[in-house]
Amino acid sequence: MIGKGLGRLCASIGATAAITASIVVGGAATATAQPVASPHAAAGDVGTASLHRSWACTVPSGYTWSSVRSNPNCGFRYEYFLLDAVNYNLTGVWACGVPSGYTYTSARQGSNCSASPGSSPYEYRLARL
Repeated sequence: MIGKGLGRLCASIGATAAITASIVVGGAATATAQPVASPHAAAGDVGTASLHRSWACTVPSGYTWSSVRSNPNCGFRYEYFLLDAVNYNLTGVWACGVPSGYTYTSARQGSNCSASPGSSPYEYRLARL
């Protein structure tokens, strides 16, 4: 059981690197999320900071996502590539949703955010307020 989970983790890490590389479109420079000193770590947030730039079946409070893919093991059949909008400055990063405390400077239509019919195909370049 542990070996199977470890295998999935390794596969996910490899896929994460591939997805991250595919997010850059048209040779544009990539913005990198930078850590932010945050005094707002509440008891309910313990353990969530390690989710930045990982895949999850749901999007926790304080996070947004930059890609979605099919995963039959998730309840809604999709998983999300998470970005921590509280502990990292996501200015310049393209995301599928605009988290609280951010606005966006441009939008584009693409395939990173739409995994199912009816989902939004738009991505937003974030800017911290």
